Amino acid sequence: MSRRSSSSARLKNPKDEAWLLTRAKRGDRRAFAALIEPYRERIYATAVRLLGNHDDATEVAQDAIVRTFWKITGFQGKARFYTWLYRIALNLCYRRLERRRREPQLFQPVTENGDEASRPEELLPDPSASPQEQVASDETVGLVRQALTALPRREFQILVLREFEELSYEEVARHLHVPKGTVMSRLHRARVALAKELRRLGAQG
Repeated sequence: MSRRSSSSARLKNPKDEAWLLTRAKRGDRRAFAALIEPYRERIYATAVRLLGNHDDATEVAQDAIVRTFWKITGFQGKARFYTWLYRIALNLCYRRLERRRREPQLFQPVTENGDEASRPEELLPDPSASPQEQVASDETVGLVRQALTALPRREFQILVLREFEELSYEEVARHLHVPKGTVMSRLHRARVALAKELRRLGAQG
């Protein structure tokens, strides 16, 4: 078997992350593509849940992958590769939400399922829904996204990991490289801060 065909065979093994990472850090684009592939959908799913917009989520996920490629030589292996990639994506989501809060006119309204509304009637409430249900759908989700970006980035991250990703305290601790007790105290402060910001924005509850 030639060196080239042997390399191709190894690239098809998604479990060989350490080998792929070594090759990717040397500039091997095929190795990087194989390295990133298992995480592509997970990154997109997180982005779409946070941004509520498929186009924005696609752009953020792609940007995260590009930035990871250009920064990969600086990856020291102190965290799992996915953890490092996820942080890059999460920071990009935070910036996008922050920009949306400052410049809402730059972003299209979204429907309840996260798609951009193309017709005015798509923004009207469902006549069969109760007033409580109408308020609790798009408006509440939008307020939560707006409130999240008013928080310090550290609190934003821990809320996303625990509440959006539904990671355990132990998993969050490993992700952030802090003790479990620190996760619990930070999460408490983050929840209090989020509730306070939601009240300021006029959310009910």
